[in-house]
Amino acid sequence: MKRIFHIALCIILLALSASCSRYDQQTTLTKEEINWIAGHEDVRLGVSLHYPPYEMYGLKDDYQGLSADYIRLINEKTGLNFIPVRFRNRHEVMRALKEGRISVVAAVEMTDTRREYLDFTQPYVNVPAAIITRKEFKDDLTLENLNGMRIGVTVSPEFTRYMEKRYPGSYTIVPTAGGYIGGLRSLAVGDIDALICDMALASRYIANARISNLRIAGITNYTIDLRIASLKRDPVLGHVLRKGLAMIMPHERKVIEEEWLSLHYQSFWTSWKFWAGLLVVLGIGTGIIVLVLFWNRSLQRQVAQRTLALSAINKVLFGSLACPTVKEVMLRCLREARRISPSDTAFWGVVSANGELQITLIADAVEGGDPENLSTFQSIMLDKPDMEQLRSGEVVVLDIEQGRDGVQLVIAPLHPLMKNVSRVIAVARWGRCYTPCEINLLTEVFYAFEEALERKQTEISLYEKERQLQRVQRMDALGTLAGGIAHDFNNILGVIVANAEMVNMFHVHDDEAHANKIGAILAAANRGRDLVSQIQTFTRNNPKKAAPLLISPILKETVNFLQASLPASITIEYSITTAEPPIKADPTQMHQVLMNLCTNAAQAMEEHGGTLFLALRTEEIRQDYIGAGTLEDGEYLTLEVRDTGVGIPPEILHRIFDPFFTTKGPSKGTGMGLAMVQRIVQTLDGNIEVHSEPGEGTLFRVFLPALPRDEEPVAANNKDELIAQGAGRILFIDDEAELTRSCCDFLGSVGYKVSGRTDSRAALELFRHHPDDFDLIITDYNMPGLSGDRLAEQILAEKPCVPIVMCSGYSHSFDMDDAASLGIREYLKKPISLRKLALTVRKYLRPDLSQSEFTVMQKGTE
Repeated sequence: MKRIFHIALCIILLALSASCSRYDQQTTLTKEEINWIAGHEDVRLGVSLHYPPYEMYGLKDDYQGLSADYIRLINEKTGLNFIPVRFRNRHEVMRALKEGRISVVAAVEMTDTRREYLDFTQPYVNVPAAIITRKEFKDDLTLENLNGMRIGVTVSPEFTRYMEKRYPGSYTIVPTAGGYIGGLRSLAVGDIDALICDMALASRYIANARISNLRIAGITNYTIDLRIASLKRDPVLGHVLRKGLAMIMPHERKVIEEEWLSLHYQSFWTSWKFWAGLLVVLGIGTGIIVLVLFWNRSLQRQVAQRTLALSAINKVLFGSLACPTVKEVMLRCLREARRISPSDTAFWGVVSANGELQITLIADAVEGGDPENLSTFQSIMLDKPDMEQLRSGEVVVLDIEQGRDGVQLVIAPLHPLMKNVSRVIAVARWGRCYTPCEINLLTEVFYAFEEALERKQTEISLYEKERQLQRVQRMDALGTLAGGIAHDFNNILGVIVANAEMVNMFHVHDDEAHANKIGAILAAANRGRDLVSQIQTFTRNNPKKAAPLLISPILKETVNFLQASLPASITIEYSITTAEPPIKADPTQMHQVLMNLCTNAAQAMEEHGGTLFLALRTEEIRQDYIGAGTLEDGEYLTLEVRDTGVGIPPEILHRIFDPFFTTKGPSKGTGMGLAMVQRIVQTLDGNIEVHSEPGEGTLFRVFLPALPRDEEPVAANNKDELIAQGAGRILFIDDEAELTRSCCDFLGSVGYKVSGRTDSRAALELFRHHPDDFDLIITDYNMPGLSGDRLAEQILAEKPCVPIVMCSGYSHSFDMDDAASLGIREYLKKPISLRKLALTVRKYLRPDLSQSEFTVMQKGTE
């Protein structure tokens, strides 16, 4: 009886809400309200994404629900245009309304707190609050018999005060988070014993979510009045909303509520719908059972295929993280493609514009499959319809006749490699055809494989760029250190060279024994000069004299040297193309490249002997040539150095170009050779690659951009000129006392009057007091206290016409262009040959010497 009474009460409340309006004022819009509507074309309405049956979005992304129908009728009757604004939940809707980001919200209860800033309409729907419990509670419940229970409340705070005032007891009201959904979930898992909730919300959510352990245990006499609310700052909008609701006819309300309000209070098995449905099921039971079994079997097959696809995708995606190369990722993709098909073979390939299929990597060739399988796919040509399918991104299925059993091929297009060339992945099966389900499965998996491949390529590219950045930073730091060493060492070499040349020119005539000893000193100094030049290769600004150059003479010279110095167990073979193009490079640097590569190769073969192969050839590099790195298209001169030694272990292959990295003993290497080679090649806009197999040997390939063949190499003029006597007054400034003394002695011996200073400030004071006593200034750049460039500026300010010669052993911030911009006539690199110094002085203290004559004379000193 109690249940029947509750049902009747619900029906009466719904009938009252549908048949009458509590708003009795005039429903005609005033002129002010009409003008307000005309001036506000769009009114922002806050909508929850999922708040059934009041608000929701359908499959077509349209705004639906009981409140949506009321809003639509208000729009029709008043002309007020609402713009729904989506929010995830009701909490976000109310917060947006309070912040003023929206103007209207529907299906909201009126509370004292909300009335402070909101203007409410009359209720447009009245729903009783229901008591929801788990099915383990068999009894019907009312507000009087909730003692000892933990109760969750998802209606307004007014209900809590209502309970405490009218139904005090030993129950506990437990706060619930997440609105009515959070409350129902808390109830389902046992965090609370009962939930007081909007009956319409609860019944709809329990039915949709299929929560099987909950039921409506009773309804209360507390009614939830839902209204439309607007901000108080727009009072006219509130009037329009109230009048719009009042204009809605009773029959219109009834249609809306019959469509959206379904208050399932009865247990399902006691409902007439249950018995009616049961009779229908019994009437057509056999047919339904057959359909269900068929559908279940099909679903199981789809689930199994989907699981298989996800398993393959996960294996490739996660397995690719441990693969060091793109090739290993490609092989993993092929293995998974064969496993899930199942197929007899799988391969990667490219399809050219004319439809020719070329295999680039096949699983059989790696995993010990039948080699005869390769011949099956060597001459496949795709026709025009197949090519159109590939271009549109569709899978192509080919049937190839071969002997008694045909071969079926499934080809999936991936991203294009370059113009008119597409990469494909394919599987093949002998004697059996692929089912549509298998083809769909392969299609899905293939595109996931492409993603894994692109990720690995991106990962390797980022790793290489990071390593290059780290190497550049290390090389820059090393260059700064090496530059300081080069400066000091050049000063020391300058003293040695100056004194040795003076002894050779002025004190040794026919004494061959002493001449040989002086020659040995100069040779050692020249080797030191070459070492300094090698160190300076690591500096940021290393002005090498790059000019058109043929490498073959340097290669032959290197081979001759190596044949004389290598043990007999190592043989040398080399080949040079007949039409070798010139490159733009410095001969010293190319000699360093060849010697370092050949020395490394020889050391790899010193224990067991072997053969050192050198080759020089011309190649055309295209964008699809992966081995050449980031080279631009064009003609390149390729230098190959290959040995048959022990090879390089894979775990250290990526570190061989790092400075100071070496696996040799302390006396056999410094770890600078390959770092030097890479640095030189990069400065020449080239690239170097290495391939090595432990136990088989190592191959280095150096790519250098070729010059047009009409640019002929420039031969140096080695003509030796005698040093003539001169006349003039020179101020020589260098912080190295011995070098200053040696150069002053030398210049004095050939007729010049020289004043030497080791302090740049003292030299400046001397010049200021006697500016007309000096015809030429020679100064070092790296001077303590007052640097050479600042000294030159101040001297030129005193006497602009005086020629200045700047010398420098090392500077990464000052070069020949900087010197010319200051008005400095010459810029000489240390250590300076006395002959070159004399010729430079003669240029400015002998007006009759032309520039071309000086250039020829100077080349003979280099």
